[in-house]
Amino acid sequence: MVHEERFLERIEHANPSDKYRTNADPKRVARSVLEHLMRVLNSRQGSVPIAPDYGLPDFNDLVTRMPDSIMELKREIKKCIEKYEPRLSRVKVNYVQDEDNPLNLRYEITAQLVLDDGKSDIWFETTLDSSGQVRVRG
Repeated sequence: MVHEERFLERIEHANPSDKYRTNADPKRVARSVLEHLMRVLNSRQGSVPIAPDYGLPDFNDLVTRMPDSIMELKREIKKCIEKYEPRLSRVKVNYVQDEDNPLNLRYEITAQLVLDDGKSDIWFETTLDSSGQVRVRG
């Protein structure tokens, strides 16, 4: 069974009058996935005691290892999503050069959103800026 929201989101939004639903609302699931991706991709490995590999590695020396670090970050994003976002399958991450801001690293993420009644294609864009912040939009 696929849940629209992560466990803690379901607890936070719980309403005793809600009836159990068997079909997840795809928009709600996608919004929950987007929020979780923002959280996990902005976490640094080692910052979560029960899951030391949760998040992305620290890329402070990213610029000194260009262009190799572009592909390394691509692999790390894909690995992180595949491990910590089970509502997505067939994850693909592609680097997109940002002509306007070459210090930003932009990646397009395509995947299939796993729903109770099948799968739906989904797209996200993530940008790592020069301050180390990761922005994700869908």
